Amino acid sequence: MEISKQIRLLIKKYSLYPSKRLGQSFLIDRSAIFYIRDAINPVSDRIYLEIGPGFLFITNSVAERAKKIIAIEKDKRFEPYYEDARHENIEIVMQDALKVDFSQWDVEELFGNIPFNISSPLIVKIAKTKIINRAVLLFQKEFAKRLLAGPGNKDYGSITIFTDFFFKKQFLKTFPPHFFYPMPLVSSTLVAFVRRTDIQSVDEDLLFRIVKGAFSKRRKTLFNTLKKDFDGDILKNAIIDAGLPIEIRGENLSLEEFIRVSKNLY
Repeated sequence: MEISKQIRLLIKKYSLYPSKRLGQSFLIDRSAIFYIRDAINPVSDRIYLEIGPGFLFITNSVAERAKKIIAIEKDKRFEPYYEDARHENIEIVMQDALKVDFSQWDVEELFGNIPFNISSPLIVKIAKTKIINRAVLLFQKEFAKRLLAGPGNKDYGSITIFTDFFFKKQFLKTFPPHFFYPMPLVSSTLVAFVRRTDIQSVDEDLLFRIVKGAFSKRRKTLFNTLKKDFDGDILKNAIIDAGLPIEIRGENLSLEEFIRVSKNLY
């Protein structure tokens, strides 16, 4: 039976009508599910963490090859379905992924189909959870573009720099709207993250404060966006000593250049 038909039957049986508030949109294309499983590349001696398992189609596919899946689901309406769909190596945790402590489990890898409304805070949380070394995540295409953009691009922003600092990122594949139910207005993009082992020693709070300030007014120069927070002469020298023109805008700086400026201001 096609996955789309299975999901419609399950929705009716368990009254699990997709929640707009939670941004629910379930992947219903079998080839896409297999592609995601292969991108995760599960192995039999490893435990994986999943965000938003929904009707368990991706979960079950990964579980066939993994030691165990710990799947975090916020929507408590799914509890009766999970009771009926028990699997030996799938543990369902009915909690909010933004509130639960990922480090309580012996996991290094994470995957999930991520709702747009939690994409930014979730990737920040994953980045700060040092035990997570790799993640394969499905985002709305627009958010993925922000993650993968380069300096000078209109999609380039503070979330790009933040994730660049912690991860090496790779575009994997974009899936069209009709691969999902209910069908969203936009495509979704699969992105792989591998935690950097070459993270520079830097005051992270200062670095991200500078980055946030730099993108608060994109059309202004870096100097003009930051001068209210730093001594003008010190800031000017920090920018110039980083090998940058004083008139450069924050949206044109790479991660490495932001790091140089922040070290000069430390």
